[in-house]
Amino acid sequence: MAIITVEAVFDTEKQKVWEAITNPEVMKIWYFNISNFNLSIGNEFSFYETDGTTYLHQCKVLNFEENKLLQHTWTHPEQSKGSSVLTWKIEELGEKIKVILTHEGVETFADAGPNFTLANYEMGWNALVKTSLRNYLYGIKKMVFNQDIKASAETVWNKMWNKESYTEWTTPFCAGTYFTGEIELGSRIHFIAPSFEGMYSDVFYLIPNKLIIFKHIGMLKDLKELPIDAETEKWTGSFETYKLNEVGGITTVTAEIDCVPEYIDYMNEKFPLALQELKKISEKK
Repeated sequence: MAIITVEAVFDTEKQKVWEAITNPEVMKIWYFNISNFNLSIGNEFSFYETDGTTYLHQCKVLNFEENKLLQHTWTHPEQSKGSSVLTWKIEELGEKIKVILTHEGVETFADAGPNFTLANYEMGWNALVKTSLRNYLYGIKKMVFNQDIKASAETVWNKMWNKESYTEWTTPFCAGTYFTGEIELGSRIHFIAPSFEGMYSDVFYLIPNKLIIFKHIGMLKDLKELPIDAETEKWTGSFETYKLNEVGGITTVTAEIDCVPEYIDYMNEKFPLALQELKKISEKK
């Protein structure tokens, strides 16, 4: 039987982790919207993916121990006859908390098609535990900004990631900002300010002219990648996503960023200005 295991250590309290995986009001912030979940053995609950219509999940609570363990089944009745078991464990590790997630039996979903592979589950659980849960525990907020642009998605995409025009539309953040590296899947990108400081990130997911997800890793100083320290550990692995949707000659750009608390006000001020600059240069004849 295939077993997926994901482990992460957080500087938090076990009660906060427990609420994150058992309180429906908290779960919908970082996980899934599971309105009929309650903490009792035999409780059956169901939910869909974040869009509310994709991939029905049906589950049943098998076991729990407050602040320590939650175990339930995990099935996809509309796609597969298979069944699996998901287990959350919470352990104290000195002054920190270790979270261990295991998912057993994913191979039974082989009849559901290519979206239900072991690799996809591993990627999904790593993102949920090491990024989404971490972001909730550390107060990192997902911020969303939208901008309609009267231009094709291809035009907008080219203006976003052409190295010369990138410097133009990002001026509201910092005049003279630029990036090095290529916009290709798996590529390492350096986002650099004129002071030669900045951030290094990886292209985590890419559909040209439609979608790009950057996974932010660490900081730059004098153009060099700095090692992950205790402060960086709180946000490394955060995502910055750009989605382009063209309808009738108008492209809607949706930017989603994982933002640490101290930069929320800054992003609320600067990001709309940057997207307005992108609109201006994209619509220019």
